[in-house]
Amino acid sequence: MGYDSFESRKALKAQVLADFVAEMTTSTTSEKNKWTIFVDGSSNSQGSGAGIILENGDGVLIEVSLGLSFPTTNNQAEYEAFLAGLRLAEDMGAEEIRIFTDSQLVASQVSGEYQTKEERLLEYLNLIRTKLAKFKETEVKHVPREHNARADVLSKLASTRRKKAGNQSLIQETLTKPSIEKTAEVMHICAVDEQSWMSPVYNFLKSNALPVDAKEAAKIRKRACSYVLLDDKLYRRGFSIPLLKCVEEARVEFILQEIHEGINGQHIGGRSLARKALRAGYYWPTMQNDARDHVLKCDKCQRHGDMHLAPANELKMLISPWPFAWWGMDILGPFPT
Repeated sequence: MGYDSFESRKALKAQVLADFVAEMTTSTTSEKNKWTIFVDGSSNSQGSGAGIILENGDGVLIEVSLGLSFPTTNNQAEYEAFLAGLRLAEDMGAEEIRIFTDSQLVASQVSGEYQTKEERLLEYLNLIRTKLAKFKETEVKHVPREHNARADVLSKLASTRRKKAGNQSLIQETLTKPSIEKTAEVMHICAVDEQSWMSPVYNFLKSNALPVDAKEAAKIRKRACSYVLLDDKLYRRGFSIPLLKCVEEARVEFILQEIHEGINGQHIGGRSLARKALRAGYYWPTMQNDARDHVLKCDKCQRHGDMHLAPANELKMLISPWPFAWWGMDILGPFPT
């Protein structure tokens, strides 16, 4: 009697297991966060421009025609288009992107195949790599110019017809300076002078600091209800205007002078000047008195203003029962001889 031979099962190969996991694992990124980007830049004697096309898996299509209002070379225009596509993808919340460009130089330098020797292009490359690191997955490919015709047309700021998509939009913008140009850092100092009228309210809203005197502390708490602190700046809640910027004493004279006799100044009266300062969005407690004093000190207002001939007080009639009922006499002398 014959018996079937038994052979033990061999161990699974590690590569087979890895292939199985890769095949059965689904991507966690939704289709709306996967974007395909076509970019192209152009520069000629008439000007420079960039064309960008973004499309995701849900069929959303965005076309951007970006004008460059500064002198560029053709390679710089290609890099500006590449950077503009990355900025748009970041604004749209993209997680996985595929970028296609017809510039062999840009595609090879971004992927690391070519070296970048020009200093200006190296700054562009470093900025691009910084932005690419913000995405989960990126892919940069070079395509022939005929496969990137639409982006090429947009870069030349021309209009073409295209089959309408469900969610299609065309945006035209202008870039005023190179993307690699660094902006000057400005330090904002928002500290309030301790002698200013704003100091008690500002300190209370900023750090909950109050005077030792209980009555003064209660007054400041009550006053603080009408104020709000935004970006370390004090504003007063208004009625017709939502927020009025609080002004220190040192800037009051400049504001009143600009409103009263600036480029749109009409040399208006004190009450109107105070109201116009309110409508301009400013506030300080002594607005009425300061505006009136400013008008009184204005030389042009005193020289060319209307002369008021009316008496200071209301005139009263003198009632006489008969002529010469009242007499008046002045005594003069003695005079020098």
